Amino acid sequence: MLYDIIGDIHGHADKLETLLKRLGYGAKNGKYSCDNRTAVFVGDFIDRGTQNQKVIEIVRGMIENGSAHAVMGNHEYNAVCYHTPTSDGGFLRPHTESKNRQHENFLKEFPLGGSDTKEVVEWFKTLPLYLDFDHFRVIHACWDEQAIDQVQSYLNNDNSLKLDMYPKSATKNSDLFDLVERLLKGVEIKLPEPYSFKDKDGKERHHIRVKWWGDADASYRDLAFGYGDEQETFPTSTVSEEADIPFYGQGSRPVFFGHYWMKGTPKVQKDNVCCVDYSAGIGGDLVCYSLDQTNEAGKLLNKNFTTI
Repeated sequence: MLYDIIGDIHGHADKLETLLKRLGYGAKNGKYSCDNRTAVFVGDFIDRGTQNQKVIEIVRGMIENGSAHAVMGNHEYNAVCYHTPTSDGGFLRPHTESKNRQHENFLKEFPLGGSDTKEVVEWFKTLPLYLDFDHFRVIHACWDEQAIDQVQSYLNNDNSLKLDMYPKSATKNSDLFDLVERLLKGVEIKLPEPYSFKDKDGKERHHIRVKWWGDADASYRDLAFGYGDEQETFPTSTVSEEADIPFYGQGSRPVFFGHYWMKGTPKVQKDNVCCVDYSAGIGGDLVCYSLDQTNEAGKLLNKNFTTI
């Protein structure tokens, strides 16, 4: 069996269909499948692009006919919270101006309160937070063994979040909020004093997102991810052990994830670590890594990427 791990689609159904056809999948009764191949989606099917409904139809159809698996991305999780009312008349994810903009393209196809919207949001809730196969693993943003162990009591048997746990998961400073943030959005650590930086809105920040797939003896500057020229101002000292970064073990099963808006030519991060998100949502490539369990369980290879 060949597994095709496909990156963040973000509402670009045309790219997805082109990729599936290039990989050898064909559509029958509107549902894609391929003999001896199974697609695995890393989440973030929606937002950014304008073909959200079509993407959901394709992914959902493939899961239903047994030709795909998928995990929840932070955009699906955010959509669930945005569309889930609270007892005080609000929503689990507040409808602020900035968040309305983030959901804008999804809302154009799935308006708030619509019957189709409610049905799709209910489907989002069935998506597992992670997949752990015999020879590889899939999660949207960060594989953290400790966090995965701790989140188990909040999950159903299929690793989807229990329905009554969504309010707690959206409550800042709760243990479940922190766990979901880490698994679906990645790891942030505090810069040592007196370091800080200003974000794109000019707000001073003291925490940075880091590469959990990096090396334990690396510096703050080397482990920081996505800060451009600003990163050159970060300290070159080794990150403190108190930072609690779940560095991924060299002997662990290969892990695949999305979320990080990589750029350039796709390449594996380590022999057993691979990001398949290459910014398809903002004009980049939609990327797939094809994994053959019979000969690649030990080492991932750059030649196995397909890009559209």
